[in-house]
Amino acid sequence: MGDRTFAAVYMNGIVRDPQHRAFSKSLGNGIDPLDVVAQYGADALRFTIVAGAAAGTDVIMDRNDLDATFAAGRNFANKLWNVGRLILSHLPEAPTPLAEHDRAAFTLGDRWILARCQRVVRETTAALDRMRLNDAANTVYHFVWDELADWYLEHVKPRLYGAAPGGDVARSILVDVFGTALQLLHPVMPFITEELWGHLPAEHSPLLAGARWPEADPTYDDEEAETAFGLVQGLVGAVRTIRAEYRVPPAATLTAMAAPAGAAAARAFAAERETILRLAKLEALETAGDAEGIGGHAVLADGTAVFVPLGEAIDVERECTRLRDEHDRIEGLLAGVHRKLANENFVTRAPAEVVERERDKERSWREQQDTLAAKLRALGC
Repeated sequence: MGDRTFAAVYMNGIVRDPQHRAFSKSLGNGIDPLDVVAQYGADALRFTIVAGAAAGTDVIMDRNDLDATFAAGRNFANKLWNVGRLILSHLPEAPTPLAEHDRAAFTLGDRWILARCQRVVRETTAALDRMRLNDAANTVYHFVWDELADWYLEHVKPRLYGAAPGGDVARSILVDVFGTALQLLHPVMPFITEELWGHLPAEHSPLLAGARWPEADPTYDDEEAETAFGLVQGLVGAVRTIRAEYRVPPAATLTAMAAPAGAAAARAFAAERETILRLAKLEALETAGDAEGIGGHAVLADGTAVFVPLGEAIDVERECTRLRDEHDRIEGLLAGVHRKLANENFVTRAPAEVVERERDKERSWREQQDTLAAKLRALGC
């Protein structure tokens, strides 16, 4: 590799610059790894390379914009550290081992994160066995960021802060799940994981590098919980999307109506009612009654219908004006592309990829126009 030049190779891939030239001393386009370590950290460097190095592909790095290249690794390292700080700050000196808890006390969210953890252990181990290092890194990345941080930690915050029962169970689960995530990440991010591991108040190897590789515990497998909590996530996500699409003020508290598509959805919404209310910023969730009035609609993956009344939350007249203006703008764009595609000279003489690009624009704008028309109908415009 040469002294202080960077040209890491993984499988059939190679690190290249944006012009797809391999880094080399003779080209003078090398990236000094010590500069990257000083600015972003060694773990950010390692994660960026491994997570981006799919077999047979190049890792594109811009020596003139290191932030664009390594920010993802740095941000993930920061996220992992902040998740660790939050968890550690709410742990007693000797939390109860997870195995000593009565599983009947586990909430739907508890069962979900434990089931997801077992699945991630299997998927990460299988990826490493196949030498798919990028798949292993990205699997743990999404588990930590998207599931543990964005969902489970938010789910258990009332229990961690002592405002709701079940705090001991939540803390034990966090120690177990977070510790497992650190083990799975250790080959890719050894420094930050070793530091956080050393602060976990649990009986384990004092050095993460010497700990046994985690194994999935099939007794925590729970497809029912994964499916049910997925519906909870879908409902919260639908309400959040409606809030964003109709520009509902962040401080506004709404009411939502959900018509469960089956008994499983009804049980899930009842079990995690408080989580739904808190994360979707709702003052009420109704699972019976008709969807009437002005509001936003959504349908979940299982067919559950969601309706959020908006008459009291937004300026309907102003929103109608905004949506009409956007609808008219898209109409103008469509008229222009229609003229192009109706021109026989353009269709027959222009390169095929240019014509197809115009057709893609037409399809995209037509979909946007249909969406805007549906919103206008929902608001009674």
